[in-house]
Amino acid sequence: MAKWDSPWKYYWGVMFALCKSALPLAKSLDPVAWHSLNAKFQFGKGLVLYPEIGDRLDIICPKMNSQGQYEYYKLYLVTRDQSETCRTIINPHLLVTCSKPDKDIKFTIKFQEYSPNYRGLEFKKGQDYFIISTSNGSYEGLENRNGGVCKTRSMKIVMKVGQAIDSQIKDKLNNSGGIFGSKMALFAAIGAGCIIFILIIIFLVVLLIKFRKRHRKSSQQRSAVLSRNTLASPKCSGNSGSEPSDIIIPLRTNDNNYCPHYEKVSGDYGHPVYIVQEMPPQSPANIYYKV
Repeated sequence: MAKWDSPWKYYWGVMFALCKSALPLAKSLDPVAWHSLNAKFQFGKGLVLYPEIGDRLDIICPKMNSQGQYEYYKLYLVTRDQSETCRTIINPHLLVTCSKPDKDIKFTIKFQEYSPNYRGLEFKKGQDYFIISTSNGSYEGLENRNGGVCKTRSMKIVMKVGQAIDSQIKDKLNNSGGIFGSKMALFAAIGAGCIIFILIIIFLVVLLIKFRKRHRKSSQQRSAVLSRNTLASPKCSGNSGSEPSDIIIPLRTNDNNYCPHYEKVSGDYGHPVYIVQEMPPQSPANIYYKV
């Protein structure tokens, strides 16, 4: 057992560290006070939130004011169509009822993909969820299922789960000019891509030119070295040429006997070159070229 203690301790330590590092990712959103004076409910839009999986949201029922007045509401989790029409007639999911002025009522939503409770709320990343109230704020209108503060005061919450980055980008595009702004951004991106492509083409052309110049220079140097090596090691042969079409033209003639030995040099350009040297050491070398 002593051999297995240290590996298991190591694995448990790594898992604990990973879980601890993941905890700060989940956060508590700003609580929403559900009353008619809350300025967060924008007309025509309501309150739009961008929670992530693991976050928490507290919805706080209204409190009795100094004059003894209280607002009565029932909050429902509904579909998009019900949120847009402010109707909760067909199968609404009741979340909380704010009907007790003498108590502090708070409803907490935990954004989780799987709930251990049978009737617990479950959320999927990338989907929208809606909370509305069709009550009108009075005790008599608590059971109202049509209109209410959802329609008159836009008291609704739109929860875009896991869409914080995408939604922020869309909002910036809409604020910068709607469709026109998005087209301008698209044209700017295309223009930047074309400029980068042209710069890459220019760079490749310059690189190709430099490579060709370097290759040509190295070829010339190899030809010069080969010619010098050929002159340094002549060969003697009994015939004056190896091919029937060889024509040997001396650059300097004399009456001395010489051995017309030659070395064939294969150049990169033009006809093959033959180097011929006399045998007597006291005579200077005669150089012949094959035409």
